Amino acid sequence: MVTRVVLALTAGLAALLAGADAAWAQTPDPSTSGRVPVLAELFTSEGCSSCPPADRILEMLATEQPLDGVYVVGLSEHVTYWDHQGWRDPFGSRALTFRQNAYGTHFKLESVFTPQLVIDGAAQMVGSDTAQLQRALAEAARAPKLPLTIAAAAGDKGLVVSASGPGIQVDDADLLWAVTEDNLVVEVKRGENAKRTLRHTGVVRTLVSRKIDAAKTAANTGAVIELPSEWKRENLRLVAFVQSTKTRRILSVAWTRLPAAAAAP
Repeated sequence: MVTRVVLALTAGLAALLAGADAAWAQTPDPSTSGRVPVLAELFTSEGCSSCPPADRILEMLATEQPLDGVYVVGLSEHVTYWDHQGWRDPFGSRALTFRQNAYGTHFKLESVFTPQLVIDGAAQMVGSDTAQLQRALAEAARAPKLPLTIAAAAGDKGLVVSASGPGIQVDDADLLWAVTEDNLVVEVKRGENAKRTLRHTGVVRTLVSRKIDAAKTAANTGAVIELPSEWKRENLRLVAFVQSTKTRRILSVAWTRLPAAAAAP
């Protein structure tokens, strides 16, 4: 479930980041050298029997990174409209359902569906269609992203985050912060996946959106994100991305792991 977030007071954000003991910034990963980051959003649900194969594909892409020149940043976004079938997805979010509906309108779909993959906000497909997925990833990688650097620190009220770089020096765009969790395992008791044990990677635990004002970039890129105690710190990752409000395309992507010791409250 998307949790409550407290937006940081912009006047104090720089001081929080500068003075925090547990601060870190995005560090280059050798495996990403020469690769273009591509955002893969999978809209899924534990109440959907056709979703587990797509969940596995997203996990494979995120862990194996099999495509040359592409680094897949995967987001598993659980929706709520399957909950009436007898199983309430513990990761389902009305906000993520709304996000998928917005994509449905953008792509002029008759209705939204699961599993659905959206690649860089520019292409959509059935989440298990590997051939179309490969083409979409290759196409997305041809458009290099604007550089984006993120920083985070453990504050009194949660995770204090900020962004900098050309990626936020644009107009008509949103900066979105996601905290994702890997290695989630659920034994489904009811619904279409009853008696199955499902494993998830990159589950969006919370999603925070900030409107970018290119004239005031230093004052509108930060947030304080609560990290509930039940989230396992060693499995968390912070993802930030810039999305055009006009075309829905992803313009920048950055990410970093949250060190367990640094992220703990």
